Amino acid sequence: MTDSHRDEWAAAAEGDPDARGIEGDDAPPLPNLFHRVTMVVFSPGDLFPRLAARPAWFGATVVAAVLSALLAFVPSAMPGLAEATSDQGIELEMVKVMRMAMPAVLLAVTLVSVLVVSGLTYVAFVFVRGDEATFKQHLSVISHSWILNGLASAAILAMFAAGLSPSLDTVTVGALLPFLPDGFLSSFLDQVSLFGLWSAVIAGLGLSLLDPRRRWGPTAAVTVGMTLALALVGAAIASVRN
Repeated sequence: MTDSHRDEWAAAAEGDPDARGIEGDDAPPLPNLFHRVTMVVFSPGDLFPRLAARPAWFGATVVAAVLSALLAFVPSAMPGLAEATSDQGIELEMVKVMRMAMPAVLLAVTLVSVLVVSGLTYVAFVFVRGDEATFKQHLSVISHSWILNGLASAAILAMFAAGLSPSLDTVTVGALLPFLPDGFLSSFLDQVSLFGLWSAVIAGLGLSLLDPRRRWGPTAAVTVGMTLALALVGAAIASVRN
């Protein structure tokens, strides 16, 4: 990360040495939600110093949930809905209700996920590593980086609209290595989302900017490690079910 971004963050936090990121007259302005969504994709290094000064998280969480809800329009990516559609015992109206309920369910799931992951990063970086940051700042970083996870749904929907038959596995590391034999390794790599890795790397950037003593690389190594650990747990659960 460039020194200019760190200097900008430090200037925003200068008014309160005990709590970085508190709103103040000297803090850089926070872009509107739509602008923040584009910034997290194209210029996260410019976004996160502003979020450090003016933490905001709920709107980004809603955007991430809405993006995830796009999966409801891709039957091949939602096995439960696809099976329900082909099952004569389930009325078509019930399937429609399930699709309508999907955004609300995913909002709740996304909200809980953001809170849990923010708690994990807060413990790892503040309590263990000794960073100077607030929990709300961690919420801001994780919620905005989570938008990148939601973009996986948009990518799957785009492939479906193009006449392909994508599934959740289409945007994973495992999809890049189709020659691997069936087994735990392939199952594990099928759990590692490419967009999830992107989100973890960007989260590492944002979290590193919360404390000027930290660097992007080591911080991202931890967030990527957390992502891989969650994928490992998912693969272990899948192997037990099989």
